Amino acid sequence: MRDYLYLRISQKEPFDILYFTPSVTGIFNINDKSFSVAPELLYSGITNLELRFKAAFIAGKRETEYGEKQNDYKIELRARYHF
Repeated sequence: MRDYLYLRISQKEPFDILYFTPSVTGIFNINDKSFSVAPELLYSGITNLELRFKAAFIAGKRETEYGEKQNDYKIELRARYHF
């Protein structure tokens, strides 16, 4: 079993920017000192539609949980429509 430290910070509509929610998520593996950080931008200004831009960055030495991952980063764009 592994031990983790998890933190998510989110601020809905900062600076009065309507329908915009930035956030950042961090996961730290306490045992092997590897980690993941994922900033995210969410826009929900269109009825029933969410647009989400997310990047994820991982770091760790060889033979650690995040150090063994194939990629050091990823970028994704998601669209979710509710009907």
